[in-house]
Amino acid sequence: MGPPAPPSSHPNNQKAAALWTAEEHSEPQQHPYVQYSPVDHKSKSNNNPIEPVIHVFNSWSNKAESLARNIWQNLKTGSSVSEAVYGKVGLTTKVLTGGGFEALYKQTFNVIDPNEKLKKTFACYLSTSTGPVAGTLYLTNIHVAFCSDRPLSFPAPSGQVSWSYYKVMIPLAKISSFNPINMKENPVERYIQIATVDNHDFWFMGFVNYDKASLHLSQSLSQFVAGIVHPV
Repeated sequence: MGPPAPPSSHPNNQKAAALWTAEEHSEPQQHPYVQYSPVDHKSKSNNNPIEPVIHVFNSWSNKAESLARNIWQNLKTGSSVSEAVYGKVGLTTKVLTGGGFEALYKQTFNVIDPNEKLKKTFACYLSTSTGPVAGTLYLTNIHVAFCSDRPLSFPAPSGQVSWSYYKVMIPLAKISSFNPINMKENPVERYIQIATVDNHDFWFMGFVNYDKASLHLSQSLSQFVAGIVHPV
């Protein structure tokens, strides 16, 4: 479970075709914007009811429509499509049972400010030093936040394997730059880089709708800055 890092820090980030595996994650490191939420990890059932869904995703072809291709690309960013589907199904269950994405966001990040409002959510991956992490990017009027779809494993000081959700929470006031990046060598490889005033970088990729995510993030940052310069 490495810290956020540029795509070049791990080969699986750059080729956008690999997800973390339990063995690849080291003990969490201290980071001003990264949070960890330890959980009890339960083994998967061999008779999982979503196996037919996984089969459908694995059988999709290159002839799918544009949106379907983007969803497929988001899932394929992981080394295992089935693992990505497990994560997305788990997230959907939380949303349905927890009162929607806004309620899930506030619970996940312990939000107590009544003025903070969720604006958009985007399925994507966070680039880390140990490979891409699948999750959801939350955009509010105060923060840009990210939470992994499922817990990641790491070796605890005791030597036992522990599990934790990987969370990032960046105040808009701390963001110094926002950069949509298209790789000339591979146009399909696209990132959104967010840099902070204290020199921390975050690279997000594998968006289902990259253009929409880029537009909303850019607009929200512009509106936030305008509100500081010209308060109502």
